[in-house]
Amino acid sequence: MELTRVQEKISKESGFAYVFTVVAGCISAALAALFIFLVVAAGVSPGVNHPSPETALEDMLISSAPWIFNGLFMGIVSIFAARLFDEIRKSYTPFSEKNTKSLKSIALTTSMMGCALLLFDFISGIVMDFDIVFRAFSIVYLLMGIIFGLFARVFYYGRLLQRETDETL
Repeated sequence: MELTRVQEKISKESGFAYVFTVVAGCISAALAALFIFLVVAAGVSPGVNHPSPETALEDMLISSAPWIFNGLFMGIVSIFAARLFDEIRKSYTPFSEKNTKSLKSIALTTSMMGCALLLFDFISGIVMDFDIVFRAFSIVYLLMGIIFGLFARVFYYGRLLQRETDETL
């Protein structure tokens, strides 16, 4: 009786999380795309004197690059998370192999994004002689990767316990 109630609650809450994740991911990706469009379309920063429109566009792109990458990346991670929540909502148990793989995908994606941003920050600082400062984003993404990786391990362990329980019954 209590198990059924808990399963219904998990299904209901993961349905809400699915909708929230889809909406947040779409908004994040749309804002990043809109920001790219505005930067490219405007060509110059309002109220700032630039020697030429090309340098104004370059300055705007450099200053807005972290926010654009962050928005696009959060849209991608939201897709993975939405699939996870939808699968939890539909399945009998959250501890399925598919959910564990989804968590591993999120962990791998966020870790790779953190490493890529650190590498890009390093290269832009040394080779291109400008500093975009992705360090804060990089550290957050690396930590997210570690946390989601740990959640994947917990889900794997839960899956093993679930299988063991099902076999003893």
